[in-house]
Amino acid sequence: TIRETLEVLDELVQSGKIKHIGVSNETPWGVNEYLRLARDENLPRIVSIQNQYSLTNRTFEIGLSEIAIKEQVGLLAYSSLNMGVLTGKYLDGARPAGARFSETMRNSPRYNPAHAEPVVRKYVDLAKKYNMSPAELALAFVAAQRFTTSVIIGATNLEQLKVCIDAEEVEISPELLADIQDIYFEHPDPTV
Repeated sequence: TIRETLEVLDELVQSGKIKHIGVSNETPWGVNEYLRLARDENLPRIVSIQNQYSLTNRTFEIGLSEIAIKEQVGLLAYSSLNMGVLTGKYLDGARPAGARFSETMRNSPRYNPAHAEPVVRKYVDLAKKYNMSPAELALAFVAAQRFTTSVIIGATNLEQLKVCIDAEEVEISPELLADIQDIYFEHPDPTV
């Protein structure tokens, strides 16, 4: 149960083995229950939630974002590039050598369903319109959210790592955000 989990985590905090606790892939109810038990029973309070969040999966905004902001439980966003799909490298059935889907096809239907390709293309084209790489657009969007504490990145080479780091300097202008929202309102969460 959540109470038992918090009690064990409390022992780890009290012994100095960990400083803070967080949850992963939790629901709004679950986050609220962790917070309630921490408050009511003097147990450690969660400070983060690690969930998937990207241009093509914004379900975190439904319920969890409000809790994250109001309760100061920061999102540690994972799969912000949707396992590389939002870079555009898999468009038109491409399977680049050494790429995750090319090698393993692991979770392909979850992150790269065929019906999402037109949406991914729109985001790739939008990045080009604003003179940035698709990865910079996707990562900067996630980082710009009020509820995001950190964007968990994954890079298989130094070139990809540089793009991920450079995304920190990208600013999401009001015009760009409006263009992102237009795509989202037309195609909400196509990888969910």
